[in-house]
Amino acid sequence: MNDLATTPDPDFVCSAARLLRATRVVTRHYDDALRPVGITITQFGLLNMIKRYEPESISDVAQMLNVDRTTLSRNLKPLENAGLVFRGNEGESRRRRVLLTTLGVAKLKEAMPLWRKAQTRIEEVLGEAKLQDLYGALALLRPETIAEG
Repeated sequence: MNDLATTPDPDFVCSAARLLRATRVVTRHYDDALRPVGITITQFGLLNMIKRYEPESISDVAQMLNVDRTTLSRNLKPLENAGLVFRGNEGESRRRRVLLTTLGVAKLKEAMPLWRKAQTRIEEVLGEAKLQDLYGALALLRPETIAEG
């Protein structure tokens, strides 16, 4: 049997398919690691980004993550329902901010060692040089760099 991951059809090497397969494997790895604290890697990333950058608005969060506001709202809803984040208006302005609650900060702190263990395993599998090459390659894949022009 032909293993598509290692011996692709030379006339059809699809970067999107390869990235999606790798993303599924890596996402599953992190989700499994974070399962004991009841969050996914997507939720962990959102909590961490909100804590670290303290974005001024929900639009800023969407822009940082390169997602539309609808997708972001869908991802924030379970965190809000669990009491981990709070969405509210900033003073008299119409901008809505998203902030971590005390429970959200505690959840992130609880999840951090589990994330670190999962991250360390990825680092072990790839090695430092390949990991840095991967980060460099992924940094090139931004909307403005791959848009036809």
